[in-house]
Amino acid sequence: MERDPREDDPQDADWIFAVDDPHSLPTDRLPDRAEFDRYATPLLARRAAEPTLPPGEGETVDLSDLDPEALRAGAAPGEARPGRSATTLPGAEPDAVTGAIPALGEDGEVLDDDELVAPLARPRTVSYARSGTTPNAEEDEIPLNGFVLPDRFRDLGVFDALRDVAALICLATALTTTFTLGHSPGLDLAGKIAIGTGLVALVLVHLLRWVPETPPLAVIRVLRMVGMLPALLTAVAVLATDLVLSLPKLFASLPEGPPVGIGIGVSLLLLGGVLGIEPRAHEGYLPQARARRVARTLLLAVAAAAALTLLLALVMIVGRVFTTGWAYSLMTFANTMVSALLIGIVLVAALRRERSWYVFSTGVVAALVIAALADNTLGLQFAAALSAASGYVYLPYLVAAFGLMISRSFVRSMPVSFRRTDWLVYSVRAFEFSAIMHTAAVLWHLMAAAAATAGQAPGSPVLHLIDAVVCACFVVVSLVGRTSLLSRQAVSARASGVVSALVLVVVGFLDVIVNSLAMAAGAGLVTGGVALVIGLAIALMLTVPAPVRDEFGAPDVGRMFADFRARDGGRVSLLDRVPDVTAETARRKTFPGR
Repeated sequence: MERDPREDDPQDADWIFAVDDPHSLPTDRLPDRAEFDRYATPLLARRAAEPTLPPGEGETVDLSDLDPEALRAGAAPGEARPGRSATTLPGAEPDAVTGAIPALGEDGEVLDDDELVAPLARPRTVSYARSGTTPNAEEDEIPLNGFVLPDRFRDLGVFDALRDVAALICLATALTTTFTLGHSPGLDLAGKIAIGTGLVALVLVHLLRWVPETPPLAVIRVLRMVGMLPALLTAVAVLATDLVLSLPKLFASLPEGPPVGIGIGVSLLLLGGVLGIEPRAHEGYLPQARARRVARTLLLAVAAAAALTLLLALVMIVGRVFTTGWAYSLMTFANTMVSALLIGIVLVAALRRERSWYVFSTGVVAALVIAALADNTLGLQFAAALSAASGYVYLPYLVAAFGLMISRSFVRSMPVSFRRTDWLVYSVRAFEFSAIMHTAAVLWHLMAAAAATAGQAPGSPVLHLIDAVVCACFVVVSLVGRTSLLSRQAVSARASGVVSALVLVVVGFLDVIVNSLAMAAGAGLVTGGVALVIGLAIALMLTVPAPVRDEFGAPDVGRMFADFRARDGGRVSLLDRVPDVTAETARRKTFPGR
């Protein structure tokens, strides 16, 4: 009979498949801690009872007088062993600092500190990669680069923490940006009070949650909602005030500007309120079916308010043709078209629950929010103050929809998952988004070229016509990249997608430079900024993530694209894998002669 090759190998005490394993653990699943403790207790007891004869310093232990049967049976506790005047009992506790085991005398007393058995070996760093073993982590404890949160903060989720940080940043930034264009003292004061109340509420709920040993979760949930409610009500009140005061002046020339004017501070205040008002999981809140229905209903309400504001803007545009002039109405319509298209894409993606468009739209609006936080430095056009009396106010509705889309109540209703092939899905969505938005940019430049003849456009007619051609090139490049990813051979498709993305980056960067010099315009959709950002994102998504691997662990781009196309175009039937044998069965075969 062959000898067990593991018999001479040094093994840790917690190795569950040891040589003397009593085979009492199930092999079809991992044991829980209670099962493992019941299994390991007798095993460790047997090992502890075995004799250990560590040689002393500078001496050799004579083992010739030892009885092998006595060694296998184990010496009795406290029994002296040949070759040493002191024994180390199994019950002796090692030193807490050095790990050394104290030596005991004949009667079990601990000898002096200088008589110690050699310290235990330091546990070496074990790599569990491809070893078939798992680290002995405590339940779900997963250290991040050696950092583990204290037990007090184990209930804190990353998703909830990020939303609280985002709400805190939005509220703090709303204090430093433009709140209203008309600088109404009452509205500005109400905004500052709401911002201060929201900031204090966010700090208090975290102090009450993490400082006491037994936090009052019900009080914390009520405090969060009450503290963030002024931010929501103030932002809605400012929007309603602007709308009401703009109705009598829809067709006026407005030489002194709009009556109120919605600045980026109102949008940030609204977003901070939406992000911060929902109780968190570590506060004992779990959204049920009713909360998910409420989140979807609120999203429908935001869509209805955005549609109503759009209808009012179109009425204003038509009326101003006769009061302010066709050129002003044409440029206002061009801006309204682009804004309505953007918010329409986001709302449709959320309401239709289309997973890839939902994730991509959320990322697009998150990028806009990050850019809006730096509005004082960047001065981007989309974050400029606007009134219902002069244009389409869309940004507050866009950020409100974004806040609802990333709320826990709405996320739990979405079939959100991620696989490695999703990088290709989002690359395709980015190309599609680029094609749609740059088609709108072509129309914008054509209308701007017409309005420039009356002096209502930021540049000359020739410059806008050139930009229209550049945006049309962006559309063509985006469609080529999308078609390549969906239909071409895997390696060629990936290369074509990367090349298309690099074309968007280079041409978009040059377009930004030219427009900044010719029109003093910042980076945006119509000036090449969106092409630059989308191209960079696509190039990173196609090159940085590692492809899926085959059964041998090697990267397999072909398999990744096959999985992506099967997922994007529907499930592949098993009949597609059956070879076509029609020609072979139709061929006449003669029976072999005798």
